[in-house]
Amino acid sequence: MKTKIILVMVLITMLLGFQCNVKADPPFHKKGMIKVSIFYRNGPGKTFDWDYYLPKHIALVKKVYGKALKGVTIDKGLSGRSSAEGPIYLAICHLYFDSVAAYQDPLKENGKKFAEDFPKYTNITPEVQISEVIQ
Repeated sequence: MKTKIILVMVLITMLLGFQCNVKADPPFHKKGMIKVSIFYRNGPGKTFDWDYYLPKHIALVKKVYGKALKGVTIDKGLSGRSSAEGPIYLAICHLYFDSVAAYQDPLKENGKKFAEDFPKYTNITPEVQISEVIQ
């Protein structure tokens, strides 16, 4: 019995020790960076295929932008102001860059690839906004 108690105490100590050493990744965005947000507005008849978008389209985005792309976050719309309302946007993707040129230059050469890929996962024309991260 005494051995079991000691073993449990050792395991608890180890678990607590590991938890104390866990550190969150630093945020990949910082003040002054450029954030490109792509909005997919919800509406009657609008579709969005997450099973294609996440593994295929986002992989294409990462390949095209390479190291210029500093980070990506993706939001899946759940509802509007109340859970009874549908989401305003089915999806929102945020791409982070050091400059507007880092976003726009590869797009000039590869915009057609993205345009050809859109119908594979959605019938929504995406809305794009370029912003500067201020906080």
